[in-house]
Amino acid sequence: MTLVGRKEETTVLRRMFADVQCGRGGVIIVTGSAALGKTGMLHAAAEHALQSGARWLSATACSSEQALPLGVMSQLLRSAPLDAPATRRAEQLLREGAVPAADGPAAAEGRSARIHQGLCEVLLTLAAETPLVITVDDVHQADTASMRCLSHLTRRLRSARIMVVLSKQLEAEPDLTPYTDMSREPHVGHLGLRPLTESEVAALLGRRFDEAAARRLAPAVLAVSGGNPLLATVLADATGSARAGRTGRSAVPAEPVVDEMFRQAVLTCLRRGDAKTGRVARALAVLDDAWSFDVLCRALDIDTLCAERAVRILEAAGLLVGGRFRHPAMRSAILDGMPAEERTRLHRRCARLLHDTGSPALDIARQLIGAGGAPDPEAVPVLREAAEQALAGDDAATAIRCLELAHRAALDNRQHVAVIADLARAELRVNLPAATRHLRSLLAPARDPQQRSAAVLAVIRRHLLWSVEERQAVEALRAPGPSGAGEDRQLAAERHLARVWLGCTFPSLVKELSACPAEPAPDGSTPATIALNPELLAATLLSTALRDEDGKDVGADAEHILQNSALSDHTFEMLAFAILALFHSDRLDKAAVWCRSLQAQAVARRAPTWQAVFAALQAQIALRQGELSAAEEHARAALRLIPRRIWGPFGFLASSAMALACTAMGKDTEAADQLSGPLPETAFDSLYGLYHLHARGQHHFANNRLQAALGDFLACGELMTDWGVDVPTLVPWRSAAAEVLIQLGDRARARELLDAQLARPRANGPRLRGSTLRLLAATVELQRRPALLTEAVEELQSAHNPYELARALADLGDAHRALGAAGRARMVSRQAWNAARHCQAEPLLRRLKPTGGAEEVDRPLRVQAGPADIASLSSAERRVATLATLGYTNREISRKLHITVSTVEQHLTRVYRKLNVRHRTEIPSDLDLVVDSRRVGAERPVG
Repeated sequence: MTLVGRKEETTVLRRMFADVQCGRGGVIIVTGSAALGKTGMLHAAAEHALQSGARWLSATACSSEQALPLGVMSQLLRSAPLDAPATRRAEQLLREGAVPAADGPAAAEGRSARIHQGLCEVLLTLAAETPLVITVDDVHQADTASMRCLSHLTRRLRSARIMVVLSKQLEAEPDLTPYTDMSREPHVGHLGLRPLTESEVAALLGRRFDEAAARRLAPAVLAVSGGNPLLATVLADATGSARAGRTGRSAVPAEPVVDEMFRQAVLTCLRRGDAKTGRVARALAVLDDAWSFDVLCRALDIDTLCAERAVRILEAAGLLVGGRFRHPAMRSAILDGMPAEERTRLHRRCARLLHDTGSPALDIARQLIGAGGAPDPEAVPVLREAAEQALAGDDAATAIRCLELAHRAALDNRQHVAVIADLARAELRVNLPAATRHLRSLLAPARDPQQRSAAVLAVIRRHLLWSVEERQAVEALRAPGPSGAGEDRQLAAERHLARVWLGCTFPSLVKELSACPAEPAPDGSTPATIALNPELLAATLLSTALRDEDGKDVGADAEHILQNSALSDHTFEMLAFAILALFHSDRLDKAAVWCRSLQAQAVARRAPTWQAVFAALQAQIALRQGELSAAEEHARAALRLIPRRIWGPFGFLASSAMALACTAMGKDTEAADQLSGPLPETAFDSLYGLYHLHARGQHHFANNRLQAALGDFLACGELMTDWGVDVPTLVPWRSAAAEVLIQLGDRARARELLDAQLARPRANGPRLRGSTLRLLAATVELQRRPALLTEAVEELQSAHNPYELARALADLGDAHRALGAAGRARMVSRQAWNAARHCQAEPLLRRLKPTGGAEEVDRPLRVQAGPADIASLSSAERRVATLATLGYTNREISRKLHITVSTVEQHLTRVYRKLNVRHRTEIPSDLDLVVDSRRVGAERPVG
């Protein structure tokens, strides 16, 4: 047998056997923690001796046979190759020694000495013929009579050819005087086994892997096993089996495989140890990170010295490091191996002890969860506090388990509703369907004055974003509360906040909530009061952005909320509202920055619902920035996290963005998938339903279903007008309807709608103004179109919107072509082609190819300038270069920019030099797109 990492120990044993062969016997005691290889050392010594012609007698002591006199000696002698007389003699002595003495102590002592002497004579006679190796495993559990016999034999080994090898558990001190006497004899040696080192673990792994793989895996295997040979071997075998069928470097797993065999090996380590150490290990598994020596000792009714000794043994065995289990599988194996009654009893006892010692609520809750069953009502506040702590630590699963356990307690109705509200909030982070079920169950009790509270109403208010039962929610919000001025004021404040929320989510229901029973007025909604309540401020800002009240700029206040509010279960919707306020104020770059930041936090904190919402918001932002591919990716990410059928009203953010992006990119089937299927009756009661209506109209328009498209756009307009949210930053229904009317030939009506849109609040931003001017050009005579379209191009360039820019350039190219300016048309069409290709707008690319020939618009430039070259242009040089690519002459550029022709020429000369081109036709036609690509690249989905 070859033992890894035991070369020195093996050498000691072989030297001792060499002395035995020369007639000098001896004893060696091998000490070590459980499963460190003590038995292996005994077998290795015996195998070496057998190969040299010796005889081997072995025995294994166990606690269950400690009361059996001469049990160990019986194992040794009954396996010995004795002749008939010696066998009869040994059996007689063993029988005599197994019967308790009936005479006095002195006679009994003499009788025992005679028996021990006789048994030793049998062994010494056997050794006279051939060297003899005697091994006893777990000698600390041997019976007293056997130990006396071995002690007697030890004193007679100086001139005998007998080698005795004993194994003893670390720190096990047998309460046996014979053992103590024997261990102190001068010719008794001691051999302590230590855990394997990293190089020794690598050698062990070398039996299953090549040298490089073994070295690579060794640190991780050592960290999990603690150098315990049994555990390390099991890990090596499982990891080796896992690579079956694989090839190359990837065939070796990056981490050791922890399987059921490992769990069983952990239990084997405990079984090989003493009972007290096993009890301590089970208590440590129950307490986990909450353990201390004080609680451990009180839980098991043991003293500190006993606990400290057990911990040292477990650490030496490789199970613990720093008082903690090295791997979660160790703890779970021990817990699963406990009898259910013992485990429940220990969990409950530990819960009481942790409570009495003032431990954190989460530590106490984990014990209550482990105990199972229905907790006492007194434990519910602890469980609710623990759930808050778990959520603060982003452990939603533990928070939910705490609240589910609290839900089982015998509570009154009001407490029961409060726990369900907490549970709904915790589930919302990770499991939207479960959260929705809990939220629905709150609607009926929330109408009961004795069960409702401001906290429950807050949960129902948030429920409006996810549920289709908004009318039941409003009824719950309207219901009267319990008597009491303090409670009434809290309910009034919550109702006031709910009204503002409804105004920017379900504006059609605001009047219903306003018809509440008489109640004290909230503390007020003055600017100062609003500023002190971030939730109210966020909803007020979004409402302002949707209505343009007093022409306020909400951007600074929205960013203040985003800068000063950490993402949590209480602030999640508020932060989404602040981003929407920026979004509807056309602060798209700011909205995108904050959205990316919050989405990254949601990914890091393992909150799929948060991730989905921020991904949906990013999809809408990317769509308005003209980045169709990014919009599609973000929308897909949101819908992967939460399928469309599960979303409530908020879901229209993702599905409509997906439909609009796919429609613009020519992915008709995928767009239709997002728009098909039944909708709830109340789908268009929420503002988010407008997104769906607009996306459906655009899909109708792309497929030449003009009347259906017009109907959807006009329906948007009617709803927005009725709700008082008629701003084009919500849905540009007028320009969408105008585009349909242009196709239908009703240019006059289209122009009326476009003029009206330009007059609306928040319509003067470059994105909306540019897209509106593009359509307005189609309603005027041909000669006037280039001027309007050029203005549209300039606005859209400053808006950094490649899709709308491509559409405006395509129309401008068509106008130049219709006016006979073929050269200018080709230059503009090439620029339109590049912009359309950038955003993968396939329908627009198909439209552009026939104009002037595909070869013309797709002809590559002879010289390609990179982003660094283009970024080196000054703003004045870029303005001149951009107009040059649009086909303007130097004189036309001078008039347009109010500079001299000479200045234009100087600017162009510098442009040619910086871009390394020789003519204006070689200037890249996508100047803004190349420079802005760095912004676009940063807006891909996170996680």
